[in-house]
Amino acid sequence: MGKGGSPLLGYNTNVRHKGKLYHIQTEDSGVHHPHIITHLFADGGRILASKKTSYAEHVGAEDLKATVKKLMQGQHKAMFIALRDG
Repeated sequence: MGKGGSPLLGYNTNVRHKGKLYHIQTEDSGVHHPHIITHLFADGGRILASKKTSYAEHVGAEDLKATVKKLMQGQHKAMFIALRDG
């Protein structure tokens, strides 16, 4: 992780689905609040769905940065799939 357990840079993606524009945002809260949160936005900011996952069991691991990045990527992709599947 970054110096002092700083959060990792998140992911932001705009996606068009069934003629509408959606925004998927995934962020890391850092080791002091070890969780990842993903929001699905529509209509310029209305949250349609959220997913929060703790990674507290990984804090202190040697490969924490890589683990958190992998968790973030997986959760971000899962929100795409959830949108696609309705």
